[in-house]
Amino acid sequence: MFTEIIKDKWENKNKNDKAAIELWNSKADYFGSYELENVQNERFIQIIKENNLINKDSFILDVGCGAGKYCAALADDCFKCIGTDLSPRMIEFAKEKAKQYDKKNVEFRCNDWSKLDIEKEGLIKKFDLVMACMTPAISNYETFKKFMDCSKSAGIYCCGTRRTDSVSDEIDKLLGIKNKQSNSEDTVKYVFNILWENGYYPKIEYIEQSWDSEMSIEKSCEVYINRCKAKYDIDEKQEHIIKKYIEEISINGLIYEKINTIKAVVYWKS
Repeated sequence: MFTEIIKDKWENKNKNDKAAIELWNSKADYFGSYELENVQNERFIQIIKENNLINKDSFILDVGCGAGKYCAALADDCFKCIGTDLSPRMIEFAKEKAKQYDKKNVEFRCNDWSKLDIEKEGLIKKFDLVMACMTPAISNYETFKKFMDCSKSAGIYCCGTRRTDSVSDEIDKLLGIKNKQSNSEDTVKYVFNILWENGYYPKIEYIEQSWDSEMSIEKSCEVYINRCKAKYDIDEKQEHIIKKYIEEISINGLIYEKINTIKAVVYWKS
């Protein structure tokens, strides 16, 4: 009933692949600095274990795996975990961290999920658990349907809702971008209804989270400009506006950002 509406409404906000890759490449060092013990205690991992979404024989797929922290965190609890991400630098960090923590049953592939042919790659119904957490890889009906179709029994998807970013939100205002950035609240509704219409009984848990970000002026310019380029068509004048604003709010050469969000974790098991 809702599928055609969702296909029409849930738009892919990723407009510039090159900028998206550069954005996540620039963040790889941050995401690759995790400590495994901390990740293993994250609520996302706890939900997987508490609800028996995996066992020692499970084959797992992590879409938009970033630096591979969830693959590494679940490696001892499954047979094998494959992570895929469009950022070459993220994949490099993922491989390094797997080696650091001696996780031999994890594999990482550099792929753009939106373009990946899961039938050609033999991924349909191949995995006991598919997971995706806070990733733009799941960006519309088609990318979520592929994600769901790779699972033969269970899945878990997490996205940020009602998110505020002190710096990013102000940049959007300066560029005249209003309410275009986030459709994450709608995404939760879309995901639930797609799963429901496909015969699943999805459950949802909400996690409140706040954190602070700290970057140099140079790194901030790179991150925020590529963030905007990935989703919108911005010109040199708008890039200049971003750079000027970043310089204005800098404190001793650093940019501080406060992020608040409520994560929605949707999970299911057949």
